[in-house]
Amino acid sequence: MAKLQGIILLNSGVAELQIVDGSGHKIETVKREYSENDLELRHFSTEVMQRALSQLQRFQQLLRDYDVTTVRLFGSENLSKMPNAVYFVDQVENVTGLTLRWLNANQENYYRQLALRMHEQKVLSGGNAFVLGVSSTRIDLSYFEDEQFKFSQHSAIGPVRLTQSIRKMTAEITQISDLVPEFINSKLADFWHMLPPFHQADSVVLLGADVLNNVFLVHQSSVTITKKDVENLVTNFTRMNNQAISEEYTIDNKDIWMIYMEAVLVLNVMSAVSAKKLHISNLTVLDGLVVKDTTAQQDIITAARGIADRYMVEDKHREIVLQYAWRLFDRLKKIHRLDPRDRLLLGVAALTHDVGSFINSQRHYQYSEEILEGIDFHGLSTSEQRMIAAIARYHSAETPDNALRATNEFSPRQRIRIAKMAALLRLADALDDSRLQKITKLTVSVQAEKIVVTGHTPLDLQLEIYVFTKKARFFEAVFGMPIVLKRQGKRG
Repeated sequence: MAKLQGIILLNSGVAELQIVDGSGHKIETVKREYSENDLELRHFSTEVMQRALSQLQRFQQLLRDYDVTTVRLFGSENLSKMPNAVYFVDQVENVTGLTLRWLNANQENYYRQLALRMHEQKVLSGGNAFVLGVSSTRIDLSYFEDEQFKFSQHSAIGPVRLTQSIRKMTAEITQISDLVPEFINSKLADFWHMLPPFHQADSVVLLGADVLNNVFLVHQSSVTITKKDVENLVTNFTRMNNQAISEEYTIDNKDIWMIYMEAVLVLNVMSAVSAKKLHISNLTVLDGLVVKDTTAQQDIITAARGIADRYMVEDKHREIVLQYAWRLFDRLKKIHRLDPRDRLLLGVAALTHDVGSFINSQRHYQYSEEILEGIDFHGLSTSEQRMIAAIARYHSAETPDNALRATNEFSPRQRIRIAKMAALLRLADALDDSRLQKITKLTVSVQAEKIVVTGHTPLDLQLEIYVFTKKARFFEAVFGMPIVLKRQGKRG
């Protein structure tokens, strides 16, 4: 039998396991609740913690039955924000021997889309579509044109958070169902205002709406319905009492309010983007975690360009810096020994390192760090986001080199990775210091005692050579090898 691996995801109140083979094909899928009420799960009580640990142990027994030795364990962002989450991580390791890695909401959105690309790519083809990812405390809206990712933005307005807010109003407002659409619309007003330009969408693809799935996905994994179907559902929930709703739709009374909230939320999104069709799928974050990510990383670069656009980073400069940074990375692999993920992070940093100039071009590297630490990066972990912010800060020769060594925010290995990528970015930035994109071709030669970078151009490179030489000092300190820039080509 081919070697199997197990992937476990802990959500608020629910534990999920998938066992897959080397090709990513599902062998076994298990989903179990360890807490009955997601709305009330705001910290890990002793009882809830013990239930979760017991469920993990049952998963481990099943994994042993399948002779699975490679196991990855992830936890959702909502769980990671619980006050005693750090103690839960320690308990998991003590009891199961597994290391729990937290996902942030941007990663959850990314992995849902990755699952969609793998299993239902056709819903993104032949037109424009929005993918609406729903979690308990936020929504993520991503836009695609003919299968190509264009942008993704989020709003902190998930069905659980909405329900908690509405519950606080029930003591003072009687016709609460009439208030919900207006309340949701008010919360999303700024979200629609800040959305980048898009063409009219043919449909909305809905992922992660677990309770709404109970209505529309009874015996199927996906379905396409119309906006009118959603409107009818909202109308029925408004007019019928809970008992009638429960019998009509075969759902638990405790889920009625959440279903209504999700339906109104979806209806608001469909109206805002003028979509007439809704494709509902039961694909989850876990379905994306088991997928081998080979092409979707380009979405991360696209999202980084969107961030650069938002902060008015000059596009020609950022694109040539990206090109130079990747050229240096690829030609110096034996020197830096970084991995493909680092190449991706370097690319994101190359596109966004100048966002601080939106505030002030003087000491812009400091503002870049502050902005990038506070932005949501599509598909990147929280630690990766902090690393990109640090690379942006240290890409400038004005930043003291010893400041990175002194920081305690990163592990020694992370500091080395940041230093290496910052050194490469400094040089890439120097190659276009004039902002005139003078170099038409860049070659890199690793010699016995030094590295020679040659810029092919008919134009003068005195400024670039001067700045390159200045910024090369950090490269030499990091890699222990001098690097120089030379010009080649007939002068025009």
